[in-house]
Amino acid sequence: MFQETRRTFLRQSSKAAMLTLLPSSFYKNTDNTVQASVTVQLQQSIGKINPNIYGQFIEYLGRAITGGIVDAKTNQVRKDVLAKVQRLQTPLLRFPGGTVTKIYHWQDGIGPKNARPVRPNLIWGGEENNQFGTNEFIAYCRQLKTQPFLVVNMNTGTPEEAANWVEYCNGKGNTSWAVLRKKHGYPQAHQVKYWGLGNEENAVPDTGKLQDPQKYADMAWQFAKLMKLQDPSIALVLAGGDKAWNEVLLKELHPVADYISLHYYANSKPGEPASLFAHIAKFEQEVEETKRQIKTLVPDKVENFNRWYRFPPRQEPLKIALDEWGIWENEGKGAYNLEVSYQWFHALGVATFLNIFQRQADIIGMATWAQTVNVLAPILTSDKAVICQTIFYPMELYRKYCTGTSLKTSVESPSLAQKGGETQPILDTACSYDEQTGMVTLALVNRHPSLSVATKINWEGGKPKSLVTIHELTASSYTAFNDIKQPQKEVVTYQQKTSKALDSLVLPAASVSLVRYRL
Repeated sequence: MFQETRRTFLRQSSKAAMLTLLPSSFYKNTDNTVQASVTVQLQQSIGKINPNIYGQFIEYLGRAITGGIVDAKTNQVRKDVLAKVQRLQTPLLRFPGGTVTKIYHWQDGIGPKNARPVRPNLIWGGEENNQFGTNEFIAYCRQLKTQPFLVVNMNTGTPEEAANWVEYCNGKGNTSWAVLRKKHGYPQAHQVKYWGLGNEENAVPDTGKLQDPQKYADMAWQFAKLMKLQDPSIALVLAGGDKAWNEVLLKELHPVADYISLHYYANSKPGEPASLFAHIAKFEQEVEETKRQIKTLVPDKVENFNRWYRFPPRQEPLKIALDEWGIWENEGKGAYNLEVSYQWFHALGVATFLNIFQRQADIIGMATWAQTVNVLAPILTSDKAVICQTIFYPMELYRKYCTGTSLKTSVESPSLAQKGGETQPILDTACSYDEQTGMVTLALVNRHPSLSVATKINWEGGKPKSLVTIHELTASSYTAFNDIKQPQKEVVTYQQKTSKALDSLVLPAASVSLVRYRL
């Protein structure tokens, strides 16, 4: 965290996959309503929605951990914050970074707390007291009932140091690092499955030394070998970059890598909230480009893997790990202006991202929002209060209901007018089918600040028996936000509705609706 290039606002216009844009005057009614249509292909699946797309991320940055997750004075987990994070039901939590991994040595954060060293945070400033280390992180994950995802230091660290971390976390026998973990009060192995091989290693301004893709590939092989020899079951995430960088990594490392990372931060132009959606549309284009590259360069199954590696090759098709994503408006407070107050249109952007994850379920295998508390976060704290930001609510809702198999949808929608001639559809959609419950969830985001959308639903390949529930999020205005100075005031409204109509809906202006049907 974070590449400045990911924040560049690409200004070309684009059309998201499966969307048809119509003039904003399309069937406009006198009651501030426009019309659109959605077609759901019940028999055409895109792929399984991996629960890990709903992950989170924490880093030693500003008040993300100290002052956020843990109290800055007591170094104890804040229970009021924990309660909010638990509501997100995140399946995956990434730690300790981010860019800070380039200077982080995991041994600093284990053992008696009064003996842990205080280090300068050379990346983000200030000091790090290492009171929240490996075991504290694992304990936090257990409280959240989430899987830990650790990122190793490939720059000031060594392959042996990374392998020792795997042994400390996952060792079950009587080897030295496993025994040390037991002495520290954790007799059972942590069973950390997901491990990142560095972070944004192609970023020249960072403190790294592996900005040449061949250098990274050579070093990553050595890390992978020693780490896999400690625990052959772990899954490895490559530190992705641009197309040329990724080509080298995919060709050389695909036999042992399960994921390649993609980082993306969207933002809006000053005074143009709706421009956020154009930037998010560029993200889907980047996913499509990376998917084509993976399909071209990486076989689904690894063949002829040398048995003398002494561990098995990758077992499943390689996927994208969107292990840093978010909305980064450079207008916040705190360290590096990263404590952003998210407005309601940002929440509509988050829902749009989550729709894209579903539409790209065949290639996105995990995603971790950066970050969780205070820093570009769905949760904000003060010394005595904690609030959910607007973006919290679509995260919470999608994680509950958008599961199972992603189904193909297409949309005909009027366009959302923007300065500079850019066009984005008012309506954004995705659909999922949960085989366990027999429920279809149609996700609909009306991104217009003032127009309702009368939406016709076309069902192909079958038709649901009933509409069970409409879960609807709206807010007091497009630019409304929850204020930590007024923690009791809430700008977001959540409603549950129902309807007998299977083929029509009216979506309020600036709304997120998850419509649940029973097949």
